[in-house]
Amino acid sequence: MSINLTLEYQRVLDHVRGNIVEPPSNASAAARYKWKTREVKTNKIIWDSINKHLVDYISNLNTSKEIYDRLVSLFKVNDENQVLFLRNKLKEIKKGKDGSMQAYFLRITEIKNDLLSIGEAIIDREIALTTLGGLPSEWYVFKTTLLNNNVIPGFEELMARCIQKETRVEEQEMPMPKGPPVAFSSNAKKRNNSGSKSKGKAGPKGGRK
Repeated sequence: MSINLTLEYQRVLDHVRGNIVEPPSNASAAARYKWKTREVKTNKIIWDSINKHLVDYISNLNTSKEIYDRLVSLFKVNDENQVLFLRNKLKEIKKGKDGSMQAYFLRITEIKNDLLSIGEAIIDREIALTTLGGLPSEWYVFKTTLLNNNVIPGFEELMARCIQKETRVEEQEMPMPKGPPVAFSSNAKKRNNSGSKSKGKAGPKGGRK
């Protein structure tokens, strides 16, 4: 993927994909020079991008297309195995009761990005459904409500809804503070203070001050 991006940025990706072929021997010198310049440029990009342990696999090849095709064949099987591994990992992912919702979505995002990095696209609806399937049983009503609406939110929207719901649930489960409310306690204190002061003063008919 990294090599492809570099080749595309340098406008020579078509060169290794066979869309631009070597001009025949009777072509103009300008056409042959242009092709040769692109060939050298493409070769340099590939050689600068690969690890040293791959040199033995491509050292006997002549053109940049041959080198590119060899590299693709070397990693194609590995990519397919990696796709299978990551898709199984995504399918089996579950949110633990102790883990946060944000951490759960982060794990899914990492697997999604790993799939994209090897050229395996995954549609938003699929990953949203997979995410819903990994929620614990306590989220049954939440999941059922979404699925019954027949409109599955996108992955980003689903993440926002789940985190918001988790926050509301945590707030509801917070223990209530012990003792009377602050306002009530303050008012009661004022009444007690005023009452104690009035007892110490002499009334109009009393002899106390």
